[in-house]
Amino acid sequence: MATKRKPTRRSSGESGSTLYGALAGLLIGLIVAAVVAFYVTKAPVPFVDRASRQGDTGKLPDPRQAPDPNAGLYGRDGAAGAPPTGPTATAPAPLPGAGTGAAKPDETPSRLDDLGALIATLPSTAKPQATAPAAVAMAPSQAPTPISKPAATPAPKAAAPATATASAATGTYFLQAGAFRGENDAESLRARILLLGLPVNVQKAEVNGKPINRVRVGPFARLDDMNRARGRLGENKIETAVVRQ
Repeated sequence: MATKRKPTRRSSGESGSTLYGALAGLLIGLIVAAVVAFYVTKAPVPFVDRASRQGDTGKLPDPRQAPDPNAGLYGRDGAAGAPPTGPTATAPAPLPGAGTGAAKPDETPSRLDDLGALIATLPSTAKPQATAPAAVAMAPSQAPTPISKPAATPAPKAAAPATATASAATGTYFLQAGAFRGENDAESLRARILLLGLPVNVQKAEVNGKPINRVRVGPFARLDDMNRARGRLGENKIETAVVRQ
């Protein structure tokens, strides 16, 4: 008959060691997780700290803690109506010779009264200055009105345009046929005009520091003679401009 084998104790020992190993690993993991959690909660986070700092700086200051811009005007006693912050000091006893010094506070009201009286006198002094232009303006109205001239006096004014046209008609006229920098060009144009039987000459002048030769036809004492000469030059394709002297 076959005999049954009994299980060895080695398998029970291996299962016990595996259980101990799993428990040890779980315990180590819990310890590591606790350490990491403690480090995360206690260590400073840069982004969180920066946001908290910006939030603190963005708050408006307390108005009660703001500096008073008029603090220098209050003097030693501080603002009017404000309770004294320092210890109250007893007033010293007046000295025997301090009678003259006690009258100084009364000087400021008297100065203010004098200033008010001076200001009150300003409008009364300004009134004569304001009325002075009115008196000056009234002076022309008080002046005697000039005697009107008779209606026949405007007649010489009507004769003035007639004398102006007469003087314009008796002026001296020229016809400028051209202006050349070269003397040869001016002489050639002068020769063409001489062949037409018209009086012509070359006048030299300076424009902007440069010499210019002007070819002018004339002179003409009457406008009719000038117009006839201008028409004749136009027939020969010579353009001219009227110049009066």
